Amino acid sequence: MKRGLAISLAVWPGLAAGFEPVLPEGAQLLGDVRSAQGFYAVPTGPFTNDEVPSDRLPGAVMRRSWRIPSGFAGTGAMAADLTAQLLSAGYDIVFSCDAELCGGFDFRFNTEVLPPPEMFVDLSDYQFTSGFRDGDSGPEGVGVLVSRTAQAGMVQVIEVSPAPFETQEARVGDEPSTPRIGTTGPARQDTTLRPDVVDADSIPLWLERTGHIVLSDLEFETGSSRLGAGPFRSLDSLAAYLNADTTRRVALVGHTDSEGSLAQNSELSRKRAVAVQARLVEAYGVGAGQLEAQGVGFLSPIASNLTEEGRNANRRVEAVLLNTE
Repeated sequence: MKRGLAISLAVWPGLAAGFEPVLPEGAQLLGDVRSAQGFYAVPTGPFTNDEVPSDRLPGAVMRRSWRIPSGFAGTGAMAADLTAQLLSAGYDIVFSCDAELCGGFDFRFNTEVLPPPEMFVDLSDYQFTSGFRDGDSGPEGVGVLVSRTAQAGMVQVIEVSPAPFETQEARVGDEPSTPRIGTTGPARQDTTLRPDVVDADSIPLWLERTGHIVLSDLEFETGSSRLGAGPFRSLDSLAAYLNADTTRRVALVGHTDSEGSLAQNSELSRKRAVAVQARLVEAYGVGAGQLEAQGVGFLSPIASNLTEEGRNANRRVEAVLLNTE
């Protein structure tokens, strides 16, 4: 496998050196979202008993993703390669799984994943690896997710460290003529809420393009699973798409903000997804077999829960395309 050339970096005191994956030549950095202070729940086991076991580490969090348009040998080979790189970087591997052993849909929607277009996950073909190492300022954690689209491979790396991660400006030394993949652009501070929200009329197109969309116009009574009377253009569009081909199936996934316990929020989010499912069946005539409803509570935010705007964005129901056959 042809690779980019690694950069030899010297890190300023007090900064953490992030894991720099060596990826096939031509890999494109899609997401680079950094938080100076937050947490990452590093998965440590498969989905079981309605949750993904994890170690919740506080600190600076760096979330990055890449698209690999060529030279991608498959999720298994890419994951094995990245695991070897993690071991070389001093990480102890604590968990590794493929889609089936991870827990499929349930693992994917109970662990952190960047939203499209930064990251796409094939629910039947992904690999996950996590590990920990002792950094200069304390324990550091990492989670590596590998999947693919029909056209390209996808890699996501989420890291957490007690010390801030170095930025482009903090790197010193000569740059080689061929930079390491993933180090060629500045960090992007993500200020876009609900980045996967599109106009209702475009829902069918974007469902098939990204496999995942927010039904952004739904309204629920405060603290309740009761769906408003509507009408909701997102449901009009989604129902028309499903009724046009009864082999199409979607999962409705409810999400909440972080206020309250996980158990309460998981149940509330599930009930809201069930309410949307019932509306599609009863009011639009969508086949019950074309729908399923799940709730993941506050485990998959798309914005910070530290602001009211972010909490509003996180309270949502999404449609996830399960097949197009």
